Amino acid sequence: MTFRKTVVVALLSFGLATIAQARGVPPVHISLSGEATPELLADFRQALNRMANRRPNGINTETATAAGGVIDLDQFWKVEKDVPYTGDDLNAHQRLNITYPFEGDPPYRVIVNFHGGDWNSGSRQSATHAQAYWAIYQGYALVDVGYRPADEGLWPAQLHDAKAAIRFLRANAEQYELDAERLVVIGAGAGGHLAQMLAATNGEPSAEDTGMGYGDASSEIQGVVSLSGVADITTMGEQGREAADHLMGYPAYQSKQALEASPIARIDEDFPPILLVHGTNDRMVPFEQSARMAIRVNTATGQSTANLNLLVNAGHQDRRLTTEEVMAKTLDFVDSVLFPDNGNPHRSTFYPGIQTIDVAE
Repeated sequence: MTFRKTVVVALLSFGLATIAQARGVPPVHISLSGEATPELLADFRQALNRMANRRPNGINTETATAAGGVIDLDQFWKVEKDVPYTGDDLNAHQRLNITYPFEGDPPYRVIVNFHGGDWNSGSRQSATHAQAYWAIYQGYALVDVGYRPADEGLWPAQLHDAKAAIRFLRANAEQYELDAERLVVIGAGAGGHLAQMLAATNGEPSAEDTGMGYGDASSEIQGVVSLSGVADITTMGEQGREAADHLMGYPAYQSKQALEASPIARIDEDFPPILLVHGTNDRMVPFEQSARMAIRVNTATGQSTANLNLLVNAGHQDRRLTTEEVMAKTLDFVDSVLFPDNGNPHRSTFYPGIQTIDVAE
């Protein structure tokens, strides 16, 4: 174990049992150590800052997973493309793609993916989330959802789109050979924010725009995976504040009003299982957001509902967020939600290269 990882494990483990018992907070399961508390996470941040100052020159902590380009959908055996999920077919952003798995038989269990891109860029076919397609080699159908950018609609237009997409999938599950009774949503950055907001507003009629269609279907989701996701619009890093302001239509930093778009402020005892993956050197969305989110979820639910996977020194859109190891842990979590009884019979260690097309989106 490296010196850096040893320091992290020591910080997160020292005195844990005593503090957790005194606070009455259910433990947050962290990949590096197993558990954390608010006090220890504060110490963790200070230690990481000290380590960052000693970091050797030449380490790029903001390495993007892909610079532009789109997924080549022709590499998959079956894809339903550009499916409108609202009651009309007028907006090209309000559509989804369904990529079917190579393993298993219908109806297929479903992972719903929301792309990143600062709420105003990216697309459902963006190469930046290529690793999500590993799920189709593990028995899952992958649904990629587009949504209106902030240029077209301020918040909560994006949440209304996300919920409309979930309702569409439930209402049309038989037609598309999907098992939509239980759904796990996954997203990175802005997409992680939408995934968390779907969970935070489960069962809230005020968060829906049923006029978009399929109002009788449920938009509730049963599990969340957030990769560098935004949990708090009001505490974005310096690099992310302009995007948050653009989304809300007013200065969101430290704004009480912007908490309406912050999942961390809308947690209740029924919050579903969540896996939060975050790099500790993310300058756009501070990793403390995911740490606090995990702690608050477990406090509200009274159990270890949240799991936290911290990647030391990884930045926003870092390749280390999408390795086979991280994806395997992500799929373990998804399996626990969608195959809760006997496990996923289609799991393997097969993670092939996902082909992309190097063109402008």
